[in-house]
Amino acid sequence: MFLIKLLLLLLIGLTYGEDYYKLLGINKAADNREIRRAFKKIAVVQHPDKNQDDPEAHAKFVKLTRAYEVLKDPESRKHYDMFGVEKETSSWSNSKYHSYSYYRDHFGIYDDDPQIITLNSADFESNVLKSDSQWFVNYYSPSCSHCHDLAPTWRKLATELEGAIMFGAVNCEEDWNLCRQQNIRSYPSLVFYPTNERFNGDRNRENLLEFILNRLKTDIRFVNSNDDWEKLTVKNEYISWLLLLCNGESQTECLSVQERTILAAMLNNLVGMAVIDCQAVAMCKDFLDGEYSTAVYWEKAQHSNSYAARVLNNKQPLEMAKEVLDYIPGLKQLDTGSFKDILNQLEMGSQTAWLVYFHLGAAAELDVEVKKLPAMLQQLNVGRVNCGHHATICSDLSVSRYPSFAVLKPGGGYEFYHGTVSAHSVAQFAKESATAINLRTLSQHLFPQLVTESQDGNTVWFIDFYSPWCPPCLRFLPELRKASRTVDSVRFGTVDCTIHSQLCKEHNIQSYPTTMLFNRSEQAQRFQGEHSAHSVIDFIQDLLNPTVIKLNEETFYTKVGMKSPDSIWVVDFFMPWCGPCQALAPQWRKFAKLVSDQENVHIAEVNCQEETKLCSQQGVRSYPTIRLYPLRSHGLNTVALYSGYHRDAKSFRQWLFSFLPSRVVELTPDTFTQVLQGNEYWLVDFYAPWCGHCNVFDPEFRTVAQKLEKKVKAGKVNCDSYRSLCQRTGVTQYPTVQFYSPGSNNYKGLEITSQSADRIISFVEQKLANHYTRIHDEF
Repeated sequence: MFLIKLLLLLLIGLTYGEDYYKLLGINKAADNREIRRAFKKIAVVQHPDKNQDDPEAHAKFVKLTRAYEVLKDPESRKHYDMFGVEKETSSWSNSKYHSYSYYRDHFGIYDDDPQIITLNSADFESNVLKSDSQWFVNYYSPSCSHCHDLAPTWRKLATELEGAIMFGAVNCEEDWNLCRQQNIRSYPSLVFYPTNERFNGDRNRENLLEFILNRLKTDIRFVNSNDDWEKLTVKNEYISWLLLLCNGESQTECLSVQERTILAAMLNNLVGMAVIDCQAVAMCKDFLDGEYSTAVYWEKAQHSNSYAARVLNNKQPLEMAKEVLDYIPGLKQLDTGSFKDILNQLEMGSQTAWLVYFHLGAAAELDVEVKKLPAMLQQLNVGRVNCGHHATICSDLSVSRYPSFAVLKPGGGYEFYHGTVSAHSVAQFAKESATAINLRTLSQHLFPQLVTESQDGNTVWFIDFYSPWCPPCLRFLPELRKASRTVDSVRFGTVDCTIHSQLCKEHNIQSYPTTMLFNRSEQAQRFQGEHSAHSVIDFIQDLLNPTVIKLNEETFYTKVGMKSPDSIWVVDFFMPWCGPCQALAPQWRKFAKLVSDQENVHIAEVNCQEETKLCSQQGVRSYPTIRLYPLRSHGLNTVALYSGYHRDAKSFRQWLFSFLPSRVVELTPDTFTQVLQGNEYWLVDFYAPWCGHCNVFDPEFRTVAQKLEKKVKAGKVNCDSYRSLCQRTGVTQYPTVQFYSPGSNNYKGLEITSQSADRIISFVEQKLANHYTRIHDEF
């Protein structure tokens, strides 16, 4: 069998031996858009329909298509990067491809349009849903004719409104899961964010433009007197203004309302914008020449009342906005000396973070775009480094892609941006990153210095090994930032495995993201759980303050093997490499916390990779194996095996509680009457044996009964057996919990709507407190 697998692997390697990245002419850091563009460029040249005289055309194109299919999918790309071959699938040798016209006309509709950002599931949440920017997103399918009909209009609008609003596109054929999450059911679907409004109507330029203009964020001031002008200049809201100086009673020579709105949106938060009535405001005479309206860039000196003014040469909103951006000062240039000074100041306690733009040579269009950043990031400093002139800075930080953006943080750490390069997206990242000072990027040099060989042996690190092309990795990074703000007892770090591949190999990283907790006092622990801040925090707290007892051969026999009859042990025997065991791990920790208040109940685990002898002695042959050593048994004399289908915390708790004595009394119609006539408080759970929610709720109710044992009695009524009784109490759904005061004689008690033990306890204690307060007041 091994020989067959080896031969198959060699066959795949020989058939698809070419480097897929070289085949498409891209580097290993290429994102999905770059991959699509590269493939399309080759496809329209090398397609067999265009090379019918070449007998090898079909075979060549199959290889190209296969390279694209492997690299566009995160899972198959991850496998290819790690092992140099693609995953074995039944279809690996049967690659198909579309017609020449498909690649020419339908493939990657918006990939060549810089004004339209192709979004995917990795960057949609951070760029769109969590952004302050306004977006108009086109959800389309390449095979949809209406989508192609819309494309020219969409491109034209994106060009006209560049900078006023962000235009996005989502290919629902490739990112169907994102489209399903956004409830997209037809193509094209046009959605405006952040209000999540859908466009309905004829998809022509006029209708779409009107829809957008009615929603654009603008701040246009109207100056109709000298007093208005004085107020505008005294407030110092903006250092610079774009002034539209208008002559004539109706201001007909000014930009139209539509043009003003577009221009104001393009310059929103960058400069102020005001419309001046020059028949009423004296300052206009300094700028106007004749009877025509003029646009003026007006900049006030920071420490004096002087100002500088420039008359704009252009008349169209987009060109006017570009001219204004040309007048705005560029980012501060940083050299080796000033960069080191910044790092030193941050290490010494400076609290103002820096966003740094790393570039190689000139990038005229991007240089204009990044000028927007200082206005968007008024709480941060913003600078730039030309890596062609200051290579040492960039090599020290392992800058390998251009352009790159990094946030330098208080304390001396830094973090790189990964995603679409636009001022809005970079600014959103910078705001998040600057507040996550407990998270920093680690390099091959810094990792041993700070983590594995640190002089401070007590520092615990939570390290994320990732790749910037991996969508789950990019979704996880914002969650790490959130977690790092909450847990200050642990340091957080990230390692880019496309740059520091050797470091990742040293730690046996075989998939992305892989996250590990490094504690010098014990072996590194791999994170298992959801890629969310909440899950990360729980994982760290569980490891630093464990509720699960780790057993070895000695402690297993002294603690479990010699257990007393009044204690219960529940033990998980697992293997670290076992997939189901890895999935179980976070649920097992959650289970331990859920039952941590149960007396004499101990939740433990045995690592069978480390304790081979012990697991063999106990006859453990499959993983995970969960065993319970119950009450009224000595040591290992009695054992129960968990055989439930569901391996989650609540299912384990329900199973455990079936072995514990209950403080909940089963009530009949006769005993229920005694409850109503008695002089004690009661909580009653009305349930049905067939009701799944009732079974899940049962451990919660038993926990309530245990915690309130000395204050309130607890009972339960089987409504399948006593339907008439449940009808008299007004119970119509299960489970229902009702609270009864002493001597109420009323079958319908006070219903408690929550099924949370903590909330039920809080409700009851509040009622009891009110009762005793009332008695005290009467005396």
